[in-house]
Amino acid sequence: MNNRICLWCLKSNPQTTFDKKAHTIPKSLGGQNYNNNVCDACNEYFGNKQERNYSIEEALKEAFNISRNRFLFGQKTKKQVGKFRSRFFDIKTRKNKPRLSIKPAFRLDGNFQKQLCRDFKRGLYKMYFEELNRQRDLGYAEHYNAIRDFARSDRFDMPVFYFVKAVGLFTMLRSEAETPVLIFDRMLYLYSNDKFVEIEFLGHVFGFPTTYVSSDDIKSYINESLKTKQKHFRKFTLIEKLTDIDLALSILDTNN
Repeated sequence: MNNRICLWCLKSNPQTTFDKKAHTIPKSLGGQNYNNNVCDACNEYFGNKQERNYSIEEALKEAFNISRNRFLFGQKTKKQVGKFRSRFFDIKTRKNKPRLSIKPAFRLDGNFQKQLCRDFKRGLYKMYFEELNRQRDLGYAEHYNAIRDFARSDRFDMPVFYFVKAVGLFTMLRSEAETPVLIFDRMLYLYSNDKFVEIEFLGHVFGFPTTYVSSDDIKSYINESLKTKQKHFRKFTLIEKLTDIDLALSILDTNN
């Protein structure tokens, strides 16, 4: 394993080291898989607190911890797999239903919201890219430099689209909320082409480019993607803040 090349910085031994385990999905979200091609420096970069006093992984965990808790609410599990203490949100029970409240650290000013959303998107790309490499041994081609530039080097911006389901029905393994996994191409309504990919994770469907794209590329992708989703989704949005995502899975309430 001494000839490994880091998926992110493209360095190899002895330029860098690969001693620590790099979870593709954060351990405190229940993630169980590792990527052996992430060097220690890049692994620490995503996990260490930035100037904003939270890490890129924390931005991802803050969002998906809400959805994970919604799925786990009322379920009896054999053991606790991953536990995350949020600095932004409280999830409490009232009248036998989960209720989400916001802590003071979750500021509503525009700059904070914009930066938190950007870091969430970078974390989403990190999870996707490391799982793509782990499962399919892809990621070293120049095609993916845009992901490296955005997620690892914090350059430019990459759009992420969120698709809102029409009905609160989810196709998930029974254990998936406790130990989340990323399964590629699991549903027919997930559309991908040579420049865009769509993933479904903890009940949420996201679409984003895997390389540099033009405005015409985006328009074409959206048009083709919506054709596959006519019966299952009611709208899409370009994510600009975390509240653009139905993190609490409120659509489940319409089933009651």
